[in-house]
Amino acid sequence: MRLPFAALLLVACASPPPVTAPTGGPRGLRASDHLDVAQQHENVSKEATMWPDSMGDGMPHGVPIPWVRSWNEAADHARLAALHRGQAASLQADFERACGTRSIPEVAVSPLVRYGAGGWMTQTGAIVYLSSDAGDPDALLAAMACHRAWMMLAPTGMDECPLDLPGLVLDARGDADGITVSLGVRDPTLVPELQRRVAIDLEAGPHAAHAAHAAP
Repeated sequence: MRLPFAALLLVACASPPPVTAPTGGPRGLRASDHLDVAQQHENVSKEATMWPDSMGDGMPHGVPIPWVRSWNEAADHARLAALHRGQAASLQADFERACGTRSIPEVAVSPLVRYGAGGWMTQTGAIVYLSSDAGDPDALLAAMACHRAWMMLAPTGMDECPLDLPGLVLDARGDADGITVSLGVRDPTLVPELQRRVAIDLEAGPHAAHAAHAAP
């Protein structure tokens, strides 16, 4: 049975706005992105709760609308909202585990920028040489893990940071004179992007004068 034009118009007007997902970063949606999507789903869920009653009142007598009665869209959007809020909470927990009591000014600067003293590119990625101020390799890797977790909370303006790439592989080795960090990515197509970002970090670092350091 075909629905009258007035009924079709009512259905169209009752439809809530679509959920628009943020683009996120290279590693996917950040915590703030998940919260934004969750709020959108919650808004749609509230509107969808009113659809059956408002549509039922305006439908001509005897016109069945079985899809409204069999599909609980409000519950579906509520479930998706809870899912995104859970993912946001997980990213927040990852940050707290990785950073502990570190201050935001401390975690907001990449160790590659803070301590960078030079570097060169390799076939699989890049080598960055850091000053001894970076501490021992274990402390440095922990600081980089913290910075990486911090970038997943919300947009930070660090779209060029090499530590924000997916599938990152790090190896840090050092002595009293300094630390050498090897950076690579599991996806070989991302190697040029990694190298581009490393070059930017070296130029931005406090020892930028040595950024053109050649491989031995």
